[in-house]
Amino acid sequence: MRQRRAEYLRRRATAGRYNQGMKRLDISGNPRIPVLVELTGSMRRHTEPAALFEEFFSTLRTAYGNRCYAMVSTEGLPPGSYRMLRMCTHDGRELARWTSAGGPVLSGGVIGAAISNGPQIIHDLDIRHDEALGEALAGFRSLISARVVANRFGIDWVIVLDARPDGFTERDLEELILRGNLVAAMIDNLAMARELALANERIRSEIERIGRIQRALLPESLPDIPGLRLAASYRTFDRAGGDFYDVSPLPGRPAGAANDGRWALLIGDVSGHGPAAAVVMAMFHAIFHTYPVRPGGPAEVLAHVNRHLCDKRIENSFVTAFLGFYDPGTRVLRYCRAGHEPPVLKDFTHRGAPRRLDAPGGLPLGIIPDANYTEAEATLRPGQTLILYTDGVIDARRPDGVPFGIEGIEDALVACSGEAQCAVNHIIGALEAHQLGQRPGDDQTVVAVQVTEEP
Repeated sequence: MRQRRAEYLRRRATAGRYNQGMKRLDISGNPRIPVLVELTGSMRRHTEPAALFEEFFSTLRTAYGNRCYAMVSTEGLPPGSYRMLRMCTHDGRELARWTSAGGPVLSGGVIGAAISNGPQIIHDLDIRHDEALGEALAGFRSLISARVVANRFGIDWVIVLDARPDGFTERDLEELILRGNLVAAMIDNLAMARELALANERIRSEIERIGRIQRALLPESLPDIPGLRLAASYRTFDRAGGDFYDVSPLPGRPAGAANDGRWALLIGDVSGHGPAAAVVMAMFHAIFHTYPVRPGGPAEVLAHVNRHLCDKRIENSFVTAFLGFYDPGTRVLRYCRAGHEPPVLKDFTHRGAPRRLDAPGGLPLGIIPDANYTEAEATLRPGQTLILYTDGVIDARRPDGVPFGIEGIEDALVACSGEAQCAVNHIIGALEAHQLGQRPGDDQTVVAVQVTEEP
């Protein structure tokens, strides 16, 4: 404590030596300084370019008194010609006001001279004989003119007129050049920011629409399958995602005939996330559901989808998928994995260790047109629950970087009854606890398939 106080006193003594001989000037008599300070503060408050423009114009009148202020456009006009956009006196009386496209084209005269050769100071004016503006500006005897940067209001020049014959100095012109261009740039940046916000809003709206369409391709409700109970959780990283799942009956033979009794259990994940992944997911959905013949097994269907995705040139995207054909009569699940994570099969009757359906199947879809896919088979028993999931689940990380992993799924099932909805709830609960409130880095989908005693 004593050391800090000694350091404080030493600094005060040093500061006092530096302050010796300083003289503070009295600026309280300058009425323009508080007005200009208010202008700079108001620039941060305005969100509308037009409002900022009006604030600037009003401040000029207040700060500089009995003067006339004009703004003109020269875009697309020959030298010496102009359109008068705005002209008003210090008391706010409008002498002219036009849009950038609507004002008449004028030429020559005092304004034409003021904008002909760069920034200017002109004293001893006699405007009475100016054909265009003589009547309106007859009482003004000097002017300064400054060119401003391109802006959304089409203003190319700012001109200030004074009733005194020598009303301006070089310093006045310097201030006008600086102030006019700074405000013009701010107005332009504000307009650009507003346009960008509107564009982002349109993009956000389109992405949300894509997301709604993409979610409409998922099952509205899970079907009733003899001997199975189903539950699912689907959460996207963005408004649109690349995860998908489906449970649908396989068509009979010939086309249009009754279902052949088997059911397709599908889960997949398009690389990346967002609208691009959602589009590829929609392509997969269309190809999968238009398979032209009664499928013999899941491998031939995935090979078909793979060829079509490769033909569509989906750039650097690819799709991982697990497709199983389940026969309720025999409880046999024939499945194929195309680069997808192995499902977890847990026996809740005997509380045995989870088993992973990790038989190799083939590469992710959309990479090599002639890739080969192989099948495996598992016979499911009552009391077992099959967990399908995407990599967004197992890759989810704690703040310290530790992933949830397949072990996180298996651990979440320890305290579960084995019912499908219970399994989903436990996995999602454990996943959220693992992430500690962090936003997921990918889409997360879980599908639970419970095998019951029912035939």
